[in-house]
Amino acid sequence: MPDRDQVVRRLGTGGPPAAPLRVALLAPATSAHTRRWADDLAVRGHEVTVCSWHEPGLRPEGWRAVSVPPGACLPLRAVRAGHWLRREMRRVRPDVVHVHSLGLHGALSLLLPAGPAAPVVITPWGSELRAADRHPGRASVARLALRRADRVVPTSREVAEHVESRYRVLRSRITVLSWGVPDVLLDAGSDVDPRTTRARYGIPAGATVVLSVRSTSEVYRTHEILAAFTRVARVRTDLFLVLLAGHRPAHAAAGRAQQEYLDALRARAQQLAGRVTVIDQPLRQAEVFGLMRASDAAISVPGADQRSSSVLEAAAAGCRLLLSDIAPYRELVADGLLADLLPDPLVGSLADALSGTGPLEAADRLANRELISRTERGSLKVAELEALYRDLARAGTA
Repeated sequence: MPDRDQVVRRLGTGGPPAAPLRVALLAPATSAHTRRWADDLAVRGHEVTVCSWHEPGLRPEGWRAVSVPPGACLPLRAVRAGHWLRREMRRVRPDVVHVHSLGLHGALSLLLPAGPAAPVVITPWGSELRAADRHPGRASVARLALRRADRVVPTSREVAEHVESRYRVLRSRITVLSWGVPDVLLDAGSDVDPRTTRARYGIPAGATVVLSVRSTSEVYRTHEILAAFTRVARVRTDLFLVLLAGHRPAHAAAGRAQQEYLDALRARAQQLAGRVTVIDQPLRQAEVFGLMRASDAAISVPGADQRSSSVLEAAAAGCRLLLSDIAPYRELVADGLLADLLPDPLVGSLADALSGTGPLEAADRLANRELISRTERGSLKVAELEALYRDLARAGTA
């Protein structure tokens, strides 16, 4: 890992580096988003500790991960979690605590020590807010967690407005901050032959490849994607669909639900032998980006979302974007991104889009790449987050 002076010189800030911050991320250690933010903060010299309900799985590099002690029934484990979290906060003495999601880790944030302590930042996930709309208990957790937070940091303007109107969070306490696209992906050379990537995953070299860029799940409507593809595949013999199973849920029940969903999906995909591939193994971010660059079109059609990093990465990779017609994606189009927005009912609108889909024109690919590079560069987003942390830490000290 490069030292902090190297990072400062690379980012062009000049002058002596600022003192590192002690950052506690209250977040799922198995999440790719959590690991990316921990990596990005650690490489800038900050001391990062991820406090997670679940075991981290992969061994982290450059930062520390700790988890709630296992082995007890849920009520007893929740009681133990409070003692454990307060002990970790005394040990870490964080300058700022950043809570990712309003689900389990939002509930865990309610166990943080009371009284004067480190400022708390919350990044609400769109899926958790949608679940809270349907479940009064989750809504209560979200309301308590959001009102206790010093700053709420959603990734889209639509979610910011939702947090303000439904949960009565003051607009002055909300900062919209996208997660962006890592510099290493934006700056990757374009000389890699996509045929090599296609061959690795059994994708025909001459096919028109459509990639579902989100995890296979009900949330991302993968069955509807396959249904639309099945409808069009009979007349578009060049089309080939790639589905990503995505990460393995840490919770056993969620893992079983994912497996059942995948099994049903594979059964339907067998009817299109040689036209669909399901990539079961979790892929690293660079591998997913390589698949995006080897694809002609990318699909992301959830019923609710924020400013998705997967969508931004697909745009940077040069894919034609087929997106659900929801507010955060309309924001992207309003900001200049070229994309096709698909209204409900989804199967019909997606089938219509697939029937005429193909690679973007070179000028359109370039326009999307330049927009993402200019407005969604990961290093700039992390710098904004770092500045937010420092402002809150200074205010807390004062």
